[in-house]
Amino acid sequence: MAHPLTALRAVLGLSQPEYARLVARAHDELGLGRTAARREKVSRWESGRIVPEHSAQLAMARIHGVPAREVARLGWPFWLHLATRDGVPLDGARDGPRLYLPRGGPRLPASERPPGSALPGFALRGDRLAAQVNGLLARLAGPRPALGREQAAPAAQVAQAVERIDWIEARTGALEQQMLVSLLPARLLLAAAHTEHRQVTHLLAAAGPGGATGWRLLLLSARTALLCSGFSCALGELADAERHALTAVRAGAAAGDRDVSATAMTQLARHHLLASNAADALGLLRAARTAAPDLPASTALELHNCEASAFAQLGRATEAARALDLAAEAFTAADRAATGTATDSEAYRRFVAIGRASVWSFLGRPARARPQLAALADSLTASGGSTPSPYSALWFLYVVNGHLVLGELDVAADAVHRIRALTGELPPVLASDLRQLLAPHRNERLLREALDDLGATRTS
Repeated sequence: MAHPLTALRAVLGLSQPEYARLVARAHDELGLGRTAARREKVSRWESGRIVPEHSAQLAMARIHGVPAREVARLGWPFWLHLATRDGVPLDGARDGPRLYLPRGGPRLPASERPPGSALPGFALRGDRLAAQVNGLLARLAGPRPALGREQAAPAAQVAQAVERIDWIEARTGALEQQMLVSLLPARLLLAAAHTEHRQVTHLLAAAGPGGATGWRLLLLSARTALLCSGFSCALGELADAERHALTAVRAGAAAGDRDVSATAMTQLARHHLLASNAADALGLLRAARTAAPDLPASTALELHNCEASAFAQLGRATEAARALDLAAEAFTAADRAATGTATDSEAYRRFVAIGRASVWSFLGRPARARPQLAALADSLTASGGSTPSPYSALWFLYVVNGHLVLGELDVAADAVHRIRALTGELPPVLASDLRQLLAPHRNERLLREALDDLGATRTS
């Protein structure tokens, strides 16, 4: 059986030398001093021949999102299972990388990263991300995976498993309805999505990937991972969101479902975009279009919005404007195909507003973003019929930032009070980012009052 560290390293898609360099960098960032980045050390750890020094274990714990106290409490290698205890293979292979429920990752202090981002914790970027995505596209281009044979089991046990899957599908569908508009806080929605994903992975471990049951579970794994990804993003936890989206992409490809894979790639692109990584975002969006040329209108709206912001980040104004036009066309189609509830149209309209505001902000023309920021803020906080979104806090962060750039300090202060009234308690990461944005303006009375209003959300 493979060492748990081998499995964790495979999730990140790193070779032993690459993992050694990552550990050395985390070791230095934690203030533990410099350590040699040698492949041989990783090889010996994974073979069980030696136990890593405690400081090296702390660096690895930071990489995999395991609290330092658990390293001391459980000891080596048992604390490693905290990073994989919810994970099971999703591709049925006995060898090679396996897909696990993602955990957290290291992040810089809010003062050293853009609003809502946690880029240092991203598992895959650049060439390594492109290589994995190209491999998944090749898999999707081939024939759909054969269902194979179900594992033999008593009829009563099979019936019980099918019933559990039916209920998970129903609950997952209900959670998907809460993705864009919901009265529930994002942290509660994320906890519910985690629970469903955990049940799916456990059932998949028992049933195996073969047969119709395994195929249903693979699709459910992708859908629940997408929910975890979206709600993590809404909380500002982009490192977690990226890992969940990677799981969804891989599970969708393992099931041979082009639409789910393309949706997951688009969502993953959005996380890279929020972390100011436009080049990888554009690559993922091209891959999504290749995987499923005829995307549903709602996914196409998100894709074109992301594409417009990515081009704007790179200063390519003409292409950004064209992508905005395509997003407007997708909005019309999505609005026409909506289920008939006002909340669907409202959610799509918010996506259009945040997309246009982002583009003009990135292109250095914040005055043109002002109407979109105002429309977004009014939509989120309008009384009588407007439903909040799990993304409200994240979106409002950019509303505040936009008005600060414009020098409209009174409007920015009002936006802070409105978001506090709307969300009650801001997610800790976003609250920290918001305080960082306001800190340079503490001498302004209105913004000092806004900072005081954030005191209830202060975290250690």
